[in-house]
Amino acid sequence: MADQNPANETSTDFSRFRLSQNFGNFSGVKKKLTTVPVRKPSKTQWVRVHPEKKMDTMLLKYGESGEDLYLVEPELQAEVEQLAKAYRLILAIDRQGDPFFWPVALPDESRPLNWHLSALEAANNAELEWTRIQANMNIGAYEILAAEGDLEDPEWPELSMDELLDIAFKNKIINQPDHLVLLQLRGLA
Repeated sequence: MADQNPANETSTDFSRFRLSQNFGNFSGVKKKLTTVPVRKPSKTQWVRVHPEKKMDTMLLKYGESGEDLYLVEPELQAEVEQLAKAYRLILAIDRQGDPFFWPVALPDESRPLNWHLSALEAANNAELEWTRIQANMNIGAYEILAAEGDLEDPEWPELSMDELLDIAFKNKIINQPDHLVLLQLRGLA
């Protein structure tokens, strides 16, 4: 019997099974946002950034890995001024619909670094299209890549900036002179 389905054709249109970014909405269950990481995008991650949800602030990098970022109350910033840096916290989202805050270091006006300038440029680009960044050590800056496909716009969480920051920085706000991080920096803990 002759094969009625040649090897280079399929009988099923598999594109019908492709999930959109909002596939969770079909289940009748609404996902509660309990974690909003504060991190830069990975080199393989496509991201978009929210055009309005951003804030310039001072952050302290602290911890074993050096990747824990803390907000510092303005009246306590003098204690960490040599360690804290100015950042722009920008709400970003990946292709899986997971939001995070992208901390982009603000360039020092007296000595701007190409890493900081190119990261800001990448974040600006990600307001308009899906963007990926990768470090180029030869030029000392990030390369900005734009997705070739016609990808859907992201679905942003329906939370205010303050609500998102509250989730992102729970247990990561230095708000007392006797905060453990300050005590450790003084050699008292």
